[in-house]
Amino acid sequence: MRKFLMVMMLLLVIVSFAETTIVVHYHRFDNNYEGWNLWIWPMKPTPMEGKAYQFTEKDDFGVVAVVKLDMDLQQVGIIVRLNEWQAKDVAKDRFVDIKDGKAEVWILQGVEEIYTNKPDVSPRVFFAQARAKNIIEAYLTNQIDTKTFTGIKVTVDGVERKVEKIEKADPTDISKTNYIRIFLKEPLEEDDFRKDVVLYIDGFKPATVYMMEVLDSLYYDGELGYIYTPEKTIFRVWSPVSKTAKVLLYKNGADDKPYKVVDMNYIGKGVWEAVVKGNLDGIFYKYRFESYGKIRETVDYYSKAVYKNGAKSAVVDLGKTDPANWSKDKRPYMEALEDAIVYEIHIADMTGLENSGVKNRGTYLGLTEENTKGPGGVSTGLSHLVELGVNYVHILPMFDFYTGDEASKDFEKSYNWGYDPYLFTVPEGRYSTDPFNPYTRIKEVKQMVQALHKNGIRVVLDMVFPHTFGVGELSPFDQTVPYYFYRVDKTGAHLNESGCGNVIASERPMMRKFIVDTVLYWIKEYHVDGFRFDQMGLIDKKTMLEVEKAVHSIDSTILLYGEPWGGWGAPIRFGKNDVAGTHIAAFNDNFRDAMRGSVFNAKVRGFLMGAIGKETAIKKGVVGSIHYDSRYKSFASDPEETINYVAAHDNHTLWDKNYLAAQSDTKHKWTEEMLRNAQKLAGAIILTSQGIPFIHAGQDFARTKKFNDNSYNAPISINGLDYQRKYEYMDVFNYYKGLIALRKAHPAFRLRTADDIKKHVKLLRSKKRRVVSFMIDNNAGGDSWKTILVIYNGNLNMVEYDLPEGIWNVVVDGEEAGTNVLRKVSGKITLEGISAYVLYKNE
Repeated sequence: MRKFLMVMMLLLVIVSFAETTIVVHYHRFDNNYEGWNLWIWPMKPTPMEGKAYQFTEKDDFGVVAVVKLDMDLQQVGIIVRLNEWQAKDVAKDRFVDIKDGKAEVWILQGVEEIYTNKPDVSPRVFFAQARAKNIIEAYLTNQIDTKTFTGIKVTVDGVERKVEKIEKADPTDISKTNYIRIFLKEPLEEDDFRKDVVLYIDGFKPATVYMMEVLDSLYYDGELGYIYTPEKTIFRVWSPVSKTAKVLLYKNGADDKPYKVVDMNYIGKGVWEAVVKGNLDGIFYKYRFESYGKIRETVDYYSKAVYKNGAKSAVVDLGKTDPANWSKDKRPYMEALEDAIVYEIHIADMTGLENSGVKNRGTYLGLTEENTKGPGGVSTGLSHLVELGVNYVHILPMFDFYTGDEASKDFEKSYNWGYDPYLFTVPEGRYSTDPFNPYTRIKEVKQMVQALHKNGIRVVLDMVFPHTFGVGELSPFDQTVPYYFYRVDKTGAHLNESGCGNVIASERPMMRKFIVDTVLYWIKEYHVDGFRFDQMGLIDKKTMLEVEKAVHSIDSTILLYGEPWGGWGAPIRFGKNDVAGTHIAAFNDNFRDAMRGSVFNAKVRGFLMGAIGKETAIKKGVVGSIHYDSRYKSFASDPEETINYVAAHDNHTLWDKNYLAAQSDTKHKWTEEMLRNAQKLAGAIILTSQGIPFIHAGQDFARTKKFNDNSYNAPISINGLDYQRKYEYMDVFNYYKGLIALRKAHPAFRLRTADDIKKHVKLLRSKKRRVVSFMIDNNAGGDSWKTILVIYNGNLNMVEYDLPEGIWNVVVDGEEAGTNVLRKVSGKITLEGISAYVLYKNE
């Protein structure tokens, strides 16, 4: 009995320690606490999902939250947020260390530092920024009267810089305001940007002045990053706010201490440079900057190669990363952008499951393996792409992204789509066979591109320029030039236009340069053939036009397209209404929604499943979303500017969406055959419409993600392409394969201009609802078929259709698709429920 009691007491002691209590005090200078709450997540010893916690008490500091977690923790992450991520008090993730199961901290509105003792809450400047050489704007915790206030001073490295006047920064304010504009008598010069500029306001704490738009004058158009030769390596970085800059050299990626520290010289235009003699091939490096009173260390945001998890940049002789015959690698021939047929893949998805039959599963090399087989002998991986017949693969982010450990090849635990950028000019290490070796990932990406090119397939990279994984210490941009590369508000808070906590300021000249440099680097070094821009709507138009000009000066058939939107409610800078005439395409969400219904509500059906009133939107998509006439008009001026799709990595797969919609349909009983037909009809509409067709990987064999509608970090068992389904849905696959062959064989489906479409494509009226039909006549585009008739039947039942005069050759019906004649018909034709038909005649 005594032994039992001792064991119980010991268990109680253990349980009592398995609790962590965190007390958080929060002060807002505006005293408005409505909607503000905490998001806290365990960080050490093991990172875990977060949870919201409310402030439940008040004290003389502000509001208080007492958070109890039933686990023994060493550190938690903490964010002060407004409602459900409407805003963050401070954009960066912050952390609280815990000792003996307890922590008590104080947080001030807009102040990055987390205090372990109650801080002073006297007035302060939230943020001060140099907008121009003679203009500083400051946002204060308390108001001053700009007409009468005189107690303002600015110093540069301790030397006073005379103030000419102050005024309200917001013209809608009255003279009494907390947002002011300060005019200097003597402007700041280039050398001043690297000094400590401090704003003093009587009654307020002194504030550092951050250099913002004023830095735009220091544009540098030369090469940045490292420039290697066997005799010497030049390190060059743009950091116009740094007092000093150094290069830290390491012999090994895992070393904590550099073997050499090299001072950099300021050479003007914001650039620091160091020339290190000798052969540095294989040496690792970081930069150390002194700016705004702090020492910051970071990898190079222009990195070409890195150690595992982007921990250190690396100098490599890129010539050593070229596979055999790399200099002979050529971009597969393509006459025009309208000839593209895009297939969206994820590196791990394509070969990650065991039934892919691929040796190097989930890797770049996995997509170089030929003649791989899956269940029932179906082709997989690269061979699947070749068999299907697509000529472009769109690869989800494969630049160096932040989340997860690159050393882990367990995609059941470490899977991620990669929309959390860290370094844009380096391949992600988790898809390489050796993420520790900086050469390996580079060479293997080149091998993958080479294998795809050899098989007639071009490569599109998914680039995520509008945001990064984090800011501050988690961003090489922010460590190099704090704040400059991001959009911030008057309080210094990072704007959250992307919905990911920050948004890149693409309009800043040196950020624009980085974006252009990056796409050109991937083209020249890796031979890639196109780019998809995530949240393209957040990138300013001038930047997108400069990207287009630079890219198409190399090859006019390099494909550029993107999402013409950003985060919820974000201002759109380059949307669908901006792409006309730019040679840049936009995802056509109107066409998508007409076909599948809502992407946000699985119950809402589209044309594919018998929804009414979708015919006009379908016809707009059919004609390439150009201004066809007064009724059928949309955003494009040329068919190359629309990406026609019905599914992508986001939201439910098409199969899952349609299955869920069928389950909620109380009027009709859906069979699997009907769902197969809807899958086929989607492919038929996309591949016979004008514009650029885009197919989600596995759409061609009814891919399912087990109804997960946001699988960005779901295990590979959810995301991986299950080739058993290809075997089971071979009829769907063969249908898509036939449609692709049809499109490639007949230029009438890929006309080059809006004028060609208006001249040759005739939209037909139908006596039946849910039926769309059109003709393409007069050997359009030099087609061998004189007249082509295309019919889509969105009705669940059979429909009788009156054919135009003549004898017609059927090449596509509800079951088969291709270029071979299935039968001849005239007069009338019976359309199967949920089906597409393509017919032609040469008389």
